[in-house]
Amino acid sequence: TLSEYRQGLLTYVEPNKPYVYIQLLPESELIIEKIDQLIDKIINENKRNSSYEIGDHVIAQFTQDDHYYRARIESYSTSTNFYTVYFIDYGNLDDNIKLNHLYSYSNELENIEPQTHGYLLNNIDVNLWTKKLYSIIENKLNDIIEFSIIDNNNSIIDIKLDNNNFEEEEKKILSANISAIDENFFYIHILPDDNLHVCEIEEYLQICDKQNKDNWLINDLCIVLNHDNKYYRGQILNIIDNKYNIRCIDYGNILTNIIHNHLFILLDDEILKQLPLAHKCQLYGIDDIYQKKAIDDIIQYIPITESITIHIENHDENNQCLFVTLIRENNDNINAQYLLNDNIEDENKQESDTNEKNEIILSNSSDIVNIDEQKTSQIENNNNNDQSDDITNVTENSSSLSMSNNNQTIDFGENDSLTTIKDETNDSISSN
Repeated sequence: TLSEYRQGLLTYVEPNKPYVYIQLLPESELIIEKIDQLIDKIINENKRNSSYEIGDHVIAQFTQDDHYYRARIESYSTSTNFYTVYFIDYGNLDDNIKLNHLYSYSNELENIEPQTHGYLLNNIDVNLWTKKLYSIIENKLNDIIEFSIIDNNNSIIDIKLDNNNFEEEEKKILSANISAIDENFFYIHILPDDNLHVCEIEEYLQICDKQNKDNWLINDLCIVLNHDNKYYRGQILNIIDNKYNIRCIDYGNILTNIIHNHLFILLDDEILKQLPLAHKCQLYGIDDIYQKKAIDDIIQYIPITESITIHIENHDENNQCLFVTLIRENNDNINAQYLLNDNIEDENKQESDTNEKNEIILSNSSDIVNIDEQKTSQIENNNNNDQSDDITNVTENSSSLSMSNNNQTIDFGENDSLTTIKDETNDSISSN
């Protein structure tokens, strides 16, 4: 069964891509023992050639442990006189093999299949692999691991390590695409599963049986038809003058002014009960003002084709919104940019507040007068006998103090119609 876990010996881990080599257990154990016996026999008989061609199978001494293993010649350097070989039972290369460390193959060895199998790790992109997960897997080299094959071609696997620590790390660090934005949130598809499931759902909705419903209520789940005659899963946000605003739950965008006849239910409603494929996110540690600024300045311009890395730092009480760190393909950390700006503004605000404490505004005037300068002016005026006794009175009125107010009301309502889907995702998802 594809989903069942089985055991294997982890023999090699590619450093630059999520690809590993595994000997299947228990099948490989006896076969490897037989191979070692045949190798010992060849070495004892000193079977060598004077030279070898690229593609030849040989017995090669691995430079890191001085043991001999089955290998295939990959290249030869005339400048160093070293061969590069690939160890067919383990998956790794060695580019420092001298001619006198090579022995010839036998027909018996030729008849034994390579004992290592290469697998791509499921749902892990190169950035995620090199930054986080490679070191976790590499620490298990030459250990027995549990893994499950998830495709019919026997090429993609999930690995279970250390009481699911690997799976937990995988869930916390994800590869994703931006699917939509609104004023205060952005929505993501987790790669590659969400994109595949979106396509499957959309194909099904185009051909399945649908029917209209007499009455709809806010928060009802539905199937919505857009102006391009494509169907999507949706949720009713509000109803105004018999028109409906619908959030597409698999993208995050909002379709506005949808007419009643473009809303449907399914005879089989199981598909509507599946979880939304659009995951609502906010930047972790960023206040509301800079949250909106980040969306306006950067996030809305991230192409749908760009694979971003999402670090899940926390979530809200209802687990409806993820608080994340967003890292782009060029390694730009979006959170770090706005945390820096936020700190600079806080410092500027503190300095501004200190200065404002020493300033007042003249009554009925926009001129700002420094308190120290006022007192000096009044003393000089009182000492001047030739000056009129009419001295301008400065009124210190608390309502005239110049104060900085950076508070801003942010609407977190789900009825916001300003949600925008990424144009590159699907031009057909738009307001009707």
